[in-house]
Amino acid sequence: MRSFVGFGLIGLVASSAGASSICFSSLSIDFTDIGDAGAKATWSEEFLNVTGTGLGWDGEAASSDGWMQTVPLALGLSWRAPYAVSVSVSIHEFLLDDGQSVTPCVGSVYARYSPDLHHWSAWQALEAGGPQGGAEERNPGCHFHGEMRVPVSERELYSSLLSEYSRLDVPWRSDEHAAVHWILGREPDFFSRQLPFIGYVQFRYEAGFQGGQRITSFTADVVYTIGGVHIPPEDMDAYRDSGPWSFM
Repeated sequence: MRSFVGFGLIGLVASSAGASSICFSSLSIDFTDIGDAGAKATWSEEFLNVTGTGLGWDGEAASSDGWMQTVPLALGLSWRAPYAVSVSVSIHEFLLDDGQSVTPCVGSVYARYSPDLHHWSAWQALEAGGPQGGAEERNPGCHFHGEMRVPVSERELYSSLLSEYSRLDVPWRSDEHAAVHWILGREPDFFSRQLPFIGYVQFRYEAGFQGGQRITSFTADVVYTIGGVHIPPEDMDAYRDSGPWSFM
């Protein structure tokens, strides 16, 4: 089973100062691979474990509450992060002791976001089911979806500071990664007071885990738009590549 952290762009027009791009980021965890699972997630270790058959616990069929939490997934471009994203999560194949698989839609999935991996929003519950319905028929498993959006009020001061930064004599006036360094140099506690963009997302699954029943995989897909007017760098040596947001 293939597991990956993915990042992609659809319809990017990099040469235009008003360009927009639809971006896609993905986190996939193979819980039948102990190394992959350990690198991308943590879980309630008091009774859950990962084996070659997935995440779960061995024992009677009784249910015990547990959780699994993913590593953060970086979004956006290296010089600009989004402020609104659509997310969808799929959890696959609950294996039973006899080898049969079932996909009961149990438990809850939550998501949260951060600009810097230190300051986080509250956990937000995702809705059960595919965003357009019928996802279960196309892709059997448990499905959850939702949107996360930064309120306009949370972006007002940040946008004002970006405008101020763009009037300085700097290598690239639209480089928000550099602008964030400048902002925090003036106001070190800025992100303690507001979270103006979504640099990273993280997911958490909570459920009653049945004994002898294991999850084999977890996949989270995030879609968002990066756009708006920006000023190309006067010196192309200041241009950052199109990797995801990396401020921390």
